[in-house]
Amino acid sequence: MTLDRRKVLIYLRPDISASERFADAKIEAHHRGDRGDMSRTALLAGLALGEVDSRLPSMLAALLAEDTKPETLRKMLASFLEIQPASPALAAAPAAAPAKAPEPPAPVSESVSARNLAGSLPD
Repeated sequence: MTLDRRKVLIYLRPDISASERFADAKIEAHHRGDRGDMSRTALLAGLALGEVDSRLPSMLAALLAEDTKPETLRKMLASFLEIQPASPALAAAPAAAPAKAPEPPAPVSESVSARNLAGSLPD
């Protein structure tokens, strides 16, 4: 039985990026034998976050640094994970009520994510 595997190779640039410097330090802190599993898990977690919202992996990666508080990352995640219903409670509306035209989507500056993050990100 052969295992199908694919090698994924990336280079970190700790000298030019705070987030990559943070990642490099975390990787170095782990036992050499655990680094492959850690890197694989991080890659898969980033892909999973991208399935929720394609902006999440890049935003979280950009925030990742030694001085980033875990609470900042939690707020970022919470703002994106607040899932809105696909349609307003149509089942709760009375049958005789006239149908309303759907409201246009909120502008980006007034989105749930924007409201949740207001004032919580570093300058």
